[in-house]
Amino acid sequence: MDKKSKNPQDVKDSKKKIRVAILCICAIVVFYIGCNFLKGINVFHKKTYYYCLMDNATGVQQNTQVWLSGYKVGMVQSVEMLSANPPRICAHILFNENFDLPDDSRLEVMANGLLGGNVLNIVMGTSKSSFRDGDTIPCSVKPGMLDGIADMKDQIASVVASVDTIGMELKDVLHKDGGGENLKATLENIEAATHNLNDILADNKGKVNSLVTSLDRFGKTLDEASPQLTQVLDNFDKISDTLAKAEIAEVIANANQTIVEVKEMVAKVNRGEGTIGNLMSEETVVNKVEETIQSLKDLVVDIKANPKRYINVTIFGKKEKTDKEKKNQGK
Repeated sequence: MDKKSKNPQDVKDSKKKIRVAILCICAIVVFYIGCNFLKGINVFHKKTYYYCLMDNATGVQQNTQVWLSGYKVGMVQSVEMLSANPPRICAHILFNENFDLPDDSRLEVMANGLLGGNVLNIVMGTSKSSFRDGDTIPCSVKPGMLDGIADMKDQIASVVASVDTIGMELKDVLHKDGGGENLKATLENIEAATHNLNDILADNKGKVNSLVTSLDRFGKTLDEASPQLTQVLDNFDKISDTLAKAEIAEVIANANQTIVEVKEMVAKVNRGEGTIGNLMSEETVVNKVEETIQSLKDLVVDIKANPKRYINVTIFGKKEKTDKEKKNQGK
């Protein structure tokens, strides 16, 4: 028996239904992909899920980004509280990028700039083994730049008040007794001094260059002479070691003892004790010594004036006659 021929209208209606169904399926797929894209989820990459336990969420919430060296690799899917006492909060994290995460790595909650908000930054470890899908990653909180400002509120207010007071005082100084004009004159003097300094440097540019060249040569000379200087310093070091090892203490003690003995001897002389003390203290002895010296001086003068009276010299055996013999011979 032959098949019944299909009604062309029914075929046409069936095709329309199939097209509508395909369009609906495509719309659902596009909507799903678009929603995940807006959430930051790439549906075409392999997805890996991890957990993170925290005592303090510190602003971590759903859709908080996960960074690795500033690059977004995932996001927080959900946050839930496991216990209230002690507080334990669990974050469900989705990784869009496919990479091995060493099992000694950790997550760090850090501020996302000065405008607020936090992110989870991955601090990579060095272990050869890696976390697996569904493992729990340790988490810590990194203090932000603005943390602790609330504790310093009073100090900041005091500083601001001081700055405001200084500003008011400065304003009064500038408005009273020609403070503004004086400041203007001071700035003009500084500008003139700077201009004069520039002129001096321009006029003596050659000398300055020569001075810099000389300093450069001197530096090179010191660099070349550094071995000799090192040797000299070593020699001084050796000399200082030798002096340190010498019996300086004993020498100083002996010198002190000698000084004490000299002081005692001088004291005895001043008191007239001993022979030297008697000679120094007896006035008669000193006078006799002076008389003796004077007699010796007179004798020397007389010898120089009448040498024949004291010296009788015979030349070639002939004896010179005295005055008495000459008188007897005349008679």
